[in-house]
Amino acid sequence: MPEIDRKAHGPDLKKVYDKRDYAIYLPSLQSPYASFATKLESEVRDGDLPKDFRIKDLDFFNPNSRLWSCGYALYSAGQFTDSQLRSDIIAYRDRSKSVVIGDSGGFQLGTGKISNVNEKAALNRYANDPAQQVANWHATGFRERTLEFLDLYCDYSMTLDMPLWARNKNGSQLRNLEVDQLIQLSVENLRFFADNRGRNHGKGTKFLSVLQDDGNGSGFRWYDAVKDFEFEGWAFAGDIARLPQTMTWLRKLLDEKKLDKTEWIHVLQNSPPIMTALYTAIQRSLSKAAGHKITLSCDSSSPHQAAGKNRALYRRPTYTSKLSSWRMSLDVVPQNIQVAKGRAPVPMPEESPLAKFFSINDLVYHDDPYQHSFVDPFAEHLIVNHNIYVFHATAQESCDLIFDKKKRDLSVVPTAIQEFIGFAESYFTTDKPDELHQQFEPIMKKLCRKKKPKPTTTT
Repeated sequence: MPEIDRKAHGPDLKKVYDKRDYAIYLPSLQSPYASFATKLESEVRDGDLPKDFRIKDLDFFNPNSRLWSCGYALYSAGQFTDSQLRSDIIAYRDRSKSVVIGDSGGFQLGTGKISNVNEKAALNRYANDPAQQVANWHATGFRERTLEFLDLYCDYSMTLDMPLWARNKNGSQLRNLEVDQLIQLSVENLRFFADNRGRNHGKGTKFLSVLQDDGNGSGFRWYDAVKDFEFEGWAFAGDIARLPQTMTWLRKLLDEKKLDKTEWIHVLQNSPPIMTALYTAIQRSLSKAAGHKITLSCDSSSPHQAAGKNRALYRRPTYTSKLSSWRMSLDVVPQNIQVAKGRAPVPMPEESPLAKFFSINDLVYHDDPYQHSFVDPFAEHLIVNHNIYVFHATAQESCDLIFDKKKRDLSVVPTAIQEFIGFAESYFTTDKPDELHQQFEPIMKKLCRKKKPKPTTTT
């Protein structure tokens, strides 16, 4: 085998998305990883690292990374207590070569997991008095801090929606608000963002207006309240992010001329390989119908969750014509003293960029038999890096099998996916969209997101 060039740059996956016009997968980047990737080698394992490996190679915004690079990610302002980042790859990135979508922190508002102590206290003060909470929302400081963060660090950002699912949710400061009150506050946030973006930081971020639906007509009430704000795109959350509803709302936005200035549409919490293939079909057909380029993206935090909760590496699919094969699986890193001491060699998966520098044994760093976990923080971040790469590679590979003239192989593309692509090609131009939607709705429901894979142990 030829000797591996450890100093060579890894593949730039952003170029693949852009050149091939694929819908984009965005990892929901977590701040511990983003700051860790800026450390010095001497700060990690006392500098005991593989030859030619640099901690900055974990910075996937850097095209010179020796692992891989891809200048796309989602980053949530809700992770932070103030508006300015410290040492962080998002702060250091070259904005001319990357795109970051900002999440405004609606999830943290909905769950009650707010990082800023003063903001949390202000919301708790009126949590049991809905009228006072609505009247005093502006005084919490949450939206001011959020807007400044988004203006500083994000190219596109989701508007600050007050999630409808927060009603009656234990722990949420919004639990006692009614649908109309949540919509009212969301509209106030939209107006504040529209009036103040770029106030302190140049032109500011571009905005994706969030649409959501909690049943009983709330989706249409929400839309009627927000539809006349002119932003640069849309974000679909909750039930609207499910495929049948996504198609319905995209056609509605198209018919009502609400896509005329749209540049980007983000669908929250969906992952490759199935969804990126479907969104690529939608992106191409919708752009053609709208008469200009519209980019579609989706996101997940699964790469981080698998590393943190399961210490597990994602594995790319082995594609067949069965829909069940178009899903990634997980391999748990063995928490084994024999592996930790190197007595049982375990190689890194060949297709992993980490294989250039590491084996599984390098991840199982601690060799104290009484250690709770043999994986140290550095190894956890390596696993995250591998997992994000696999998600990108899988997103692009699934699209290649369908859309790339040289790599196309429809024999391993499930019938349901092929049928949906045919549906997407005509749905935005047909004069009978409701009839066509009804015909293909069973297929769309079949293609909707399934449960996360269960990890398996490898040795």
